[in-house]
Amino acid sequence: MHTFLSGVVAGVLLLQCSPRLFPWGATLGVALLFPGAVLWGRQRLLPYPGLRWVLLGLMAVLLGFSYANLRAQWRLSEALPSAWEGQDVTLSGLITELPESVPNGVRFTFEVARVDPASAMVPRRLSLAWFSSGPDAPVPELHPGQHWQLHCRLKRPHSQINPGGFDFEAWSLAQGIRAVGTVQAAGDNRLLPGGTVTARQHPGLWIEQAREAVRQRIQSVLGERRWSGVVVALVVGDQSLIRQDDWQLFWITGVGHLVSISGLHITMLAGLVAQCAGGLWPSVRVRWVAGLLGALAYALLAGFSVPTQRTLYMIGVVTLVRFRDAPPGALSVLLLALATTVVVDPWAPLSVGFWLSFGAVGALMYAGAHTVGREGALKAAIHTQWSATWALVPLLLLLFGQVSLLSPLANAFAIPVVSLGVVPLALLGTIPGLGDGLIAAHQLFAACAWALQQMAQWPVTVWTAPTPAPVAFLAGVVGLLFLLAPKGLPGRWVGSFCLLVLLLLPRPRPEPGGVWMDVLDVGQGLAVVVRTQNHALVYDTGPRYSAESDGGSRVLLPALRALGVDHLEGLIVSHRDTDHSGGAQSLQKGIPIDWLLSSLEPAHPLVHQMRRSIPCFAGQHWEWDGVRFDILHPLLEQVWDEERKTNDRGCVLRITAQGQRLLLPADIEALSEEELLQRSPEALAAEVLIAPHHGSKTSSTPGFLDAVSPRWAIFTVGYRNHFGHPKPAVVARYQERQIQWLRTDQTGAIALTVEKNRLTVTPARSRFPHYWEEGLTPLP
Repeated sequence: MHTFLSGVVAGVLLLQCSPRLFPWGATLGVALLFPGAVLWGRQRLLPYPGLRWVLLGLMAVLLGFSYANLRAQWRLSEALPSAWEGQDVTLSGLITELPESVPNGVRFTFEVARVDPASAMVPRRLSLAWFSSGPDAPVPELHPGQHWQLHCRLKRPHSQINPGGFDFEAWSLAQGIRAVGTVQAAGDNRLLPGGTVTARQHPGLWIEQAREAVRQRIQSVLGERRWSGVVVALVVGDQSLIRQDDWQLFWITGVGHLVSISGLHITMLAGLVAQCAGGLWPSVRVRWVAGLLGALAYALLAGFSVPTQRTLYMIGVVTLVRFRDAPPGALSVLLLALATTVVVDPWAPLSVGFWLSFGAVGALMYAGAHTVGREGALKAAIHTQWSATWALVPLLLLLFGQVSLLSPLANAFAIPVVSLGVVPLALLGTIPGLGDGLIAAHQLFAACAWALQQMAQWPVTVWTAPTPAPVAFLAGVVGLLFLLAPKGLPGRWVGSFCLLVLLLLPRPRPEPGGVWMDVLDVGQGLAVVVRTQNHALVYDTGPRYSAESDGGSRVLLPALRALGVDHLEGLIVSHRDTDHSGGAQSLQKGIPIDWLLSSLEPAHPLVHQMRRSIPCFAGQHWEWDGVRFDILHPLLEQVWDEERKTNDRGCVLRITAQGQRLLLPADIEALSEEELLQRSPEALAAEVLIAPHHGSKTSSTPGFLDAVSPRWAIFTVGYRNHFGHPKPAVVARYQERQIQWLRTDQTGAIALTVEKNRLTVTPARSRFPHYWEEGLTPLP
């Protein structure tokens, strides 16, 4: 059974790593041939049991791959056609899930029943956002089960692809969302006659309506209390009310998993329910069934996320095997739960929670297999905490580029407080007449949060490291297997050595005289990371997306962690426009920066927040590790000239390494381009040009392009941006000059390396292509 289950899981994982899908007929044929091939192999290979297991494993892999391939074909067939992107359509349908608050609006899942015009090919399941258009036009209250007519503008799910970034396209695919859109305020948006659909008419709605009722009860009891958003998240899984700085606290202290609906909470709640049931009926089987039902109720109330599914399946498997005379071992239970998860949801492996959940459980089973019944309760708890902490180190470094050093201590008190105190009290408080339970849960978590805040002030809280290479990651896993093995195993010291290879992995760096430049995919804006052998610089910080999110927090800081950069010698903010400076303050708070070079006015807040701030002007230059940096524009008298547009005061940077030149002209327009041509046209020549002003019609004049004469040009633009950048006429100028060009909305982040006197350009989407990305369609 182990071989078969492992093979099915491996096949599903293999498909999710594939850059393309395969014809459904071929995959279906493999699935149909599977039973016959296994039976044939058993008969023909009886003298060779090892080969029989190999055949069984191989066919299980093919079966899992074929199944996942077929499911993916069906899922991709529901995509919004490109021709209907950006088109206005009128939709009628249902709000099917609990709406979530977003800055200045609300986001919700919509099930389409009718489309106008009828020729529009719209997926049935959409994610829509409805934003307020002003103080006099608030967003109406939305509830699950409401039947609305909405005037919408749709597009395909699109993700910014960056080192260490969140892949929204993969998440949307896993959620079955094949189009996203916004409700247009000018349209005829109205609640249709009949109002709200009942649970009897649409059975799945009763869960979401129950979740909403519980959320409203929590908010009515707790009001504006400081940690009310956390209580809501722990009960119904809605994390939209948790503040961004609170998330920062939770991740610094390593307890972020506790403020989500984690498998730990469900397991402990199931245990409490089982204990209560045991008091009423002393049957072990009754207790397991009661625990399973309690876990199921909590999982449904919490939105049925991947961690809850994993735990529920595992509890279900254990409950079922309890009815057998010879229950299977722990490994069989884990593999059954794993296989059940990927069969029910083949896209579960695209979730970080999938790997953290099963990784932690697998490690605890491995570490605890040789200690069961041999340790006291306290020693067993310490051993479990120690094992869980170390077991997740390789995964956390691989996925996030950092590990909380406070995690062992923080979790030692936070796990029992939250799982055995806050969660049960909060769930009791949702029962009418027991509202004091919610208040008690809030106060208990407030005390826990106070302790976490004190710990977060300690000098060293987080260990950061670059994203490990596959060899280093495997070395860390092998090291953990040795460290968590039973005492007395020969060579356990090897585990410490292997783990040190992972933890002390040297930061990747260019050779002397070389430079690495990453043009990040920040949407409509600009952010560039430049690294020499011993120095790092950020040029512009991307846009501000909302009051709580910007290019610094969402893109730059995760990218810097993934790249192994924990300190910046310099930050250049070319000019004050928010698509270039919007993430600067988040970046300044998140990483040490030695100096700021900018054209920002002296009164700008960022200027006063930096250790050292210098205005940028032509003639400035410095050299790091054999790489020269030159500021070509503006002139000193132009830096704060209010009569000039901010675009024409932008800092123009030229980088020269091993004879290769890279030109970053920010948002300069025709006026500045002409001034540069008049002052020093020979200084403009470069192999790589970041297209000025994102390919606007006000920039990239013919004379400027002739002087630069680049081999490569990069347009940093947002997907379907409303400016229409890059303008077709501007792109034509580049094409006329046979300049190779890329745009970040199509390629993701672009890595440029200059080493051994050679320039290499590598788009992120071409390094690790996926079958669901635009342009990678299934074979006919």
